[in-house]
Amino acid sequence: MAADGTRTADEQLGRVLRICIINPRFNPSIWSNDYAIALYGGPAKCNMVTGCLATLAALVDPRHHVRIIDENVEDIDFEELRGYDVIGVTGMIVQRWHMYRILDALRGIGGRVVVGGPLVTCDEAAFEGKCDVAFIGEAEMTWPAYLEDLAAGRPTLTRYAQSARSDMTKIPKPRLDLIKSERYRVASIQFSRGCPYLCEFCDIIVMFGRVPRLKTVEQVIAELQDVHDAGFRQCFLVDDNFIGNKREAKRLLQAIAAWQKTLPRPLNLSTEASVNLADEPDLLDLMRQANFDRVFVGIETPNLASLKETRKTQNLRGDSLVAKVQRIRNAGLIVTGGFIVGFDEDTPEIFEAQYKFIHDSGIVMSSIGILAPLPTTPLYERLEAEGRLFPDDPECAFIPKQMTREQLKAGHRALIERVFAPDAFFERAFRSLHESQNYNTVRRQRYRPAAGARAALGQAATWLRLLRAIASKGYLSLVAAYHRAWRANRDLGDRAMPAAEFLSLCLAHWHIYCISRGPQDSVYLEQKRPRS
Repeated sequence: MAADGTRTADEQLGRVLRICIINPRFNPSIWSNDYAIALYGGPAKCNMVTGCLATLAALVDPRHHVRIIDENVEDIDFEELRGYDVIGVTGMIVQRWHMYRILDALRGIGGRVVVGGPLVTCDEAAFEGKCDVAFIGEAEMTWPAYLEDLAAGRPTLTRYAQSARSDMTKIPKPRLDLIKSERYRVASIQFSRGCPYLCEFCDIIVMFGRVPRLKTVEQVIAELQDVHDAGFRQCFLVDDNFIGNKREAKRLLQAIAAWQKTLPRPLNLSTEASVNLADEPDLLDLMRQANFDRVFVGIETPNLASLKETRKTQNLRGDSLVAKVQRIRNAGLIVTGGFIVGFDEDTPEIFEAQYKFIHDSGIVMSSIGILAPLPTTPLYERLEAEGRLFPDDPECAFIPKQMTREQLKAGHRALIERVFAPDAFFERAFRSLHESQNYNTVRRQRYRPAAGARAALGQAATWLRLLRAIASKGYLSLVAAYHRAWRANRDLGDRAMPAAEFLSLCLAHWHIYCISRGPQDSVYLEQKRPRS
């Protein structure tokens, strides 16, 4: 107390908190690059930074002590966590079982255990008894308010849910200084939240709404500068749909293109967008100028009846999906596609149709999943009303309409194996180079591999690590397959990939091949949830 009996500023603010934010391990998936990450040789242990970690830290008053632990790049020493006032665990659906494991280990450690993120938002009941506080939905307002109430000794709740959408223009810059940046290959930032479409299976519009909310151009450029200054060479814009607001996306791309010119070497960027990006030549040209090199698009299925069923109307407009993919590629962007099997309109013939589409479109990397009824989505509500949910099988958590669950699971596994068989994989990659002159030209302008004896030695060391990894798993047929691929690449003449780029392609294939041939590692085959 001051001499006049009033409270000092420090007393009004309350005590200083020790806060730890934990990100659970991810299961291997097409995005994780787990099997290849160590083969590059270097300190990186994880493919991409989970963007919410540094943002959650930035929302904490600077007077508090904040620590980030990402289980994907370091082990958790639970004894070290004793003495923390708040231990926060965030997680997505694909981190479910690792999140449960961590929460079980935190019992008895002390401090307040809080959870947040997409998983608890869509499956709140699963966390009853596992934490002290749950944050539902966005938390830009509730998370700092909770911490300040706790520090000041005021009463706190056990459940927080924002009544209003977060104002993206007021979100502070992520605390990249708390991230071990050298342990990641790709940074991530966010420009917008929300998507204007109505896909039945998607939880984005439930969590973030249909009207995209945006950061300012100045905010994004400042965050990109921090990413560059932290030493990253690649950054993924994790928007739900980068072109949800096309006018503002154009403004941002123009600013990024200008900013890139100030750098000694441009930052490689990527994002995700709806496939109608193909109908926006101005946007595609600006993405090339801004040094975007790839984009993920949700194609889902070539079955038009299934697209209608799931209300994916943006994929039905205009010409064919194959033509749209080709236009995006012609702009110089690598297209990564998302595909789903198991819609009500899907019969067992869907697996051949999906393979043919992926082959014809030349999409090299694709995420192929069984339809997942996520809680809170319209799909979940419909299947629940129809009595078709099957929660005891996390690989296929519903009863399909025109095939059995076993048919769907077996067809899905066979499709993944077929798509990522080495000869099919490399044929698609080289056909993309051969058929699209524009893509090849832009790719060559952007891709400048290091030259010289040191680079050659580094490539040789990486090849040796890759060969050892192949031998350790017993996939020796890949050695001959990669040799065939190199010869096919060489036959492309002036369109051939440089040696370093070809090696990167082999590493990407190695990772996805391991997943396609090792069901125990697949993100789709989680262990069963224990009954309560």
